[in-house]
Amino acid sequence: MLRILFALFVGMLLGQQLPGQHQEPCATHLYVDALDAAYPGFREASLQVYERVRSEGVARNTLLTIPVVIHVVYQEESQNLADEQIQEVIDVLNEDFRRLNADADQVRTEFLPVVEDPLIEFELAAIERVETSATFSLDIFGGTLPDNVKEAASGGSDAWDTEHYLNIWVCNIEGGALLGYAYPPAGLDHWPEGANAPSPELDGVVIHFEVFRRTGEFTTSGLLGLGEVTIPVRGRTITHEVGHYLGLRHIWGDGTLAIFGIPDCTADDGVADTPNQGLSSQFTCDETNNGCDEGPDDLPDMWENYMDYSREDCQNSFTIGQVEIMRSVLVNERAGLVESSVSTEENSFLAQAIQLQPNPALDYTILSFNDAIDAADVRLFNSHGQVVQGWEQQAGASMTISTATLAAGVYFVEIRTAAARAVKRLVVAQ
Repeated sequence: MLRILFALFVGMLLGQQLPGQHQEPCATHLYVDALDAAYPGFREASLQVYERVRSEGVARNTLLTIPVVIHVVYQEESQNLADEQIQEVIDVLNEDFRRLNADADQVRTEFLPVVEDPLIEFELAAIERVETSATFSLDIFGGTLPDNVKEAASGGSDAWDTEHYLNIWVCNIEGGALLGYAYPPAGLDHWPEGANAPSPELDGVVIHFEVFRRTGEFTTSGLLGLGEVTIPVRGRTITHEVGHYLGLRHIWGDGTLAIFGIPDCTADDGVADTPNQGLSSQFTCDETNNGCDEGPDDLPDMWENYMDYSREDCQNSFTIGQVEIMRSVLVNERAGLVESSVSTEENSFLAQAIQLQPNPALDYTILSFNDAIDAADVRLFNSHGQVVQGWEQQAGASMTISTATLAAGVYFVEIRTAAARAVKRLVVAQ
């Protein structure tokens, strides 16, 4: 039902787009509007998550580290991005989510009191590469996003355990107008039940390969031949989509009228320290923009914000309120991503002290322990994040894990000691 409503809403958008309007590079707010039509009162309920954040007082002194798996799914060699390019984009994420970006000092004076370092970092855990003949596009009439990029059986790449890894798929999204999308976390009050990823292995971020880079420009003619636009690329599309993945809304609140170029000042992103903004910034950085002028003390539109649709070379900030939401999500709905954040050195030691052989496995694999490990709990997860097998307080030099009855695919072996946790990827072959 949600998928059908989403399709109808996107169809309305494309059918009534006004001349000169830019394309929508991110599909998240379209999904929001479709859900609001399906569930009256949904917008009002969205404020509850922000009230939770304000009341729980999430600790701000812990650096949270998210492990990332990049899936490069390419149809031709020009889409098979080099390791160096991928690392550059991870660097952008780390700069933006630590407020270490070189343009951080370009935020306007009126917004200096509300911008903050999120204290969130990203660690590249692996790069998966899949050559494919499949295509990935938004199905307007079927109401589906290109989630087939996340399934090996459909020509894509299977996710690593989405509870413990941020999976980012980089591919050629057909059509040109959709540059990326991300599902919100499950369990947030401002999303109705079932609005998160359709299944755990589909959770994560999808990005068009041409904007997954640190520098350059991207020109698109959009879906159905709609107007052409050229945007500077600074790697901020991924910053924007990870913001959605961590619970943030668009800064203008995704108002319905805004889709047609009419300021909608009744919509709000629910964050107290972002100014009320009736429209997206439409890929500009105009200091005179104030879509909801509410008096002499009203602030202008904050096109510096990563959650706007401004030019990427103008974006440079998250606000304190947005940081609180993202950190709240990381200690609640997406806590599995940062379980190891407080014990980085111990986890690194544990990961080096264990081995899985053979890998890929047919009938079995042997988990070998370093002598320094006294005892560990071991669990085997499938790619859906479900526990397949578990063993408590394993000791000794090694243990054998039977894989003979397991379906072929990707699995994850989790090892926990009293001080640390590590995860090893296991491939079960046919």
